[in-house]
Amino acid sequence: MTGLGDCYEASAKFITGPGCGQEWTLVQGQVTGQGPIAGVRHGHAWLERGDQVRDVSNGRRLNLPKALYYAVGQVDPAECRRFSEAEALHQMVETGHWGPWGETP
Repeated sequence: MTGLGDCYEASAKFITGPGCGQEWTLVQGQVTGQGPIAGVRHGHAWLERGDQVRDVSNGRRLNLPKALYYAVGQVDPAECRRFSEAEALHQMVETGHWGPWGETP
């Protein structure tokens, strides 16, 4: 883990793990922090499947409705990048790291 969390690594490992793959999409975007980092905008990674979000950062397994997660985190969908399992694997090989990959739109 580096910095304040392991969201990029944990999300990438989750989507490429056994039995996960095509069901989930890895999302990288900007969120507004909670708790000790309340109000601070920062890059973050999580997973989506339909209208559900799973956040596996820092040892958690948080499952929330997407609408609630986006509201609490003040997530702007226009600032998000989405990756399938195959796209995430490609990015890991090409960049040599867990993310973030590319620029936020």
